[in-house]
Amino acid sequence: MPQTLNRITSGRSINDLADHSLNAWNYSMLITTVSNQSLIDRMGNPKGSVSITGAVNDEIKFMQGWYDPYSGTSSVYLTNYKWNQFDQVDGPIISVNMNNSSGQDEWGWNDYLNIFFNNGNYIEIEQEIDYSFDGKTLNIPNQTLIHPDDANINIGGSLAYPTVDIPANTPTEIFSYDEDESWDYGNWTIDIQENGRWVEIYSWEEPYDSSGWTHTYTDSTVAEWRLEENTIFVTYSYDDIWVDSNDGPGVGQGTWLYEIAYAFDTQGDYLTLVNEFKMCEDEDYCLEWFEYDYGLDLGSLEELKMVWTLEFSKRPPLRSKEFKKPFNNITKRFPPYNLLK
Repeated sequence: MPQTLNRITSGRSINDLADHSLNAWNYSMLITTVSNQSLIDRMGNPKGSVSITGAVNDEIKFMQGWYDPYSGTSSVYLTNYKWNQFDQVDGPIISVNMNNSSGQDEWGWNDYLNIFFNNGNYIEIEQEIDYSFDGKTLNIPNQTLIHPDDANINIGGSLAYPTVDIPANTPTEIFSYDEDESWDYGNWTIDIQENGRWVEIYSWEEPYDSSGWTHTYTDSTVAEWRLEENTIFVTYSYDDIWVDSNDGPGVGQGTWLYEIAYAFDTQGDYLTLVNEFKMCEDEDYCLEWFEYDYGLDLGSLEELKMVWTLEFSKRPPLRSKEFKKPFNNITKRFPPYNLLK
């Protein structure tokens, strides 16, 4: 039976535990549309800039905007720092918030500009800002925001989201960890053993003190795997205890089985496993929401799915942080996730 999760302190190499080790992994999103589309890449760097002059001189190049094509309402948030690099801002932190909702005064959604300085001082201006935004491109005509202490700010410019071209009826990758080495939280390996055991080991280090000493931790879990025709099934077992309060005091316990099915392909010393999860299977309202979020034409989104890829090698790697894309010859054979009890 699979063992429960455990956490230990270990100094040994976890590659010693595996004969067939995880060599690479990737987590991606594929989208298919019935017509040629241009998808908004909200996490990409927008093109253009919004100029800030006066009490502060800077260029704003990052935005987060939302647009309702039915009502024409929109809201846009601008900053001079990237979302995941807040601590790298050397100068003043600038943020601008705009919306064209008719209930600004009633709900307190007024436009504003805030500037925070490193010495603790700040400038705050609450004033309606003239702008236009269609979900992809922001235009702000040159205008002056008035501050009561004459710390006026001039603002103007344009920003446009980058887009991803989606050819009609062609599954297109719009998100992936491929070649992204910014996430390095430790070392993850999986050992597929001949006795039906699927052993996952995750180890990471945390600094002990300024002397350079570190603690090495390891989490592990053991699942079971089986082969049925061209599919590998991996089953995780989790013991659970719960309190039953509906029918009076009582305690229950049981085992949850979580099963993942992988299509697979072998090439030499390499084994590749692929699984997909369809985001909106038989749910039209779900597809409509993603069409709205990605700026796609209504009725154009046919399918949206997550693809999980694991690549194994008979030669244990030094680290399992290399990211690769799934082989094309197995991307059409995706078994589903299953939760069993």
